[in-house]
Amino acid sequence: MDNSVTFELFCETFKDEHSCIQALFTARWPNGFRCPQCACPSYYEIRTRRLPLFECRSCRVQTSLIVGTIMEGSRTPLRLWFQALFLHAQPRGISASRLAEIIGTTYKTAWLICHKIRQAMSATDSKELLSGIVRINCGVYGRPYNPTVFRHPQEQPLLAAASLDNNGQFAYVKIKQVPDKYLIYDRITNGGKHHFIENYVSPDVKDVNAVILKFSPGRYRPLIQLCERASNWINYVFSGIGPKHLQSYLDQFCFGTNNMDRSSSRFLHLLKCAASSSVITYPQLISRVDHSDQHKRIYYELLKDAS
Repeated sequence: MDNSVTFELFCETFKDEHSCIQALFTARWPNGFRCPQCACPSYYEIRTRRLPLFECRSCRVQTSLIVGTIMEGSRTPLRLWFQALFLHAQPRGISASRLAEIIGTTYKTAWLICHKIRQAMSATDSKELLSGIVRINCGVYGRPYNPTVFRHPQEQPLLAAASLDNNGQFAYVKIKQVPDKYLIYDRITNGGKHHFIENYVSPDVKDVNAVILKFSPGRYRPLIQLCERASNWINYVFSGIGPKHLQSYLDQFCFGTNNMDRSSSRFLHLLKCAASSSVITYPQLISRVDHSDQHKRIYYELLKDAS
């Protein structure tokens, strides 16, 4: 599917469940069906349910089309899932409120779909380590609202990094929140730098340079600008995001940036990611750790002590 396809034409192409089932089957098993139990390629198709089941001819294990994907357990029609994936594959992205209007669901359903799609983006990003020439620089989401060294509750320190091609251009980018344990007020510690390199940079990399000081003369400005673009995008499309779910939106921004110039279909790529990523549930989403209330308390106590 061409990247220039309009949303209207896309909806016409995937206008019913049958067309979506065929596309999802291909995305999940691009080389043909394989039983998850015994890897047998032969199966019976059972069509007594809304979505088909595939029964292995060898071991008789039945496999659902959506189990093991981000759509697992969802009662939302595949047609609406496909529309949501198409809109998320566009460079601008889409908010949950706008998605609910377009596909005709409740806000809660649209919000959950959006986060499940971001889960697929995050899972795909986690499989890719930075390689070659790597540059890392500190950044921030939100603005420092005060002149002190204390970090404002709406200021989220980040580390942005990129693999550079032979022309010095971004080949692949990542932006990650810095865990609180690697912060001293608003400063990133060396432990934070090493944690980032250990988790997101290939151990084979020989040329890696990391700058964690805000005003270092060696800072890499293109990465600072990347953080600014990410912040502006989040604020414009989603009207700002708190620290609890910020990483999901940063992963979505990086996914869009890394696939901006993809010659093949961005939708089909995202569909493959969705078909190979495990589901995240609503209880898991709302139980994510949120240190913002504790950080606010500490921040205002520090200000009080300093005055």
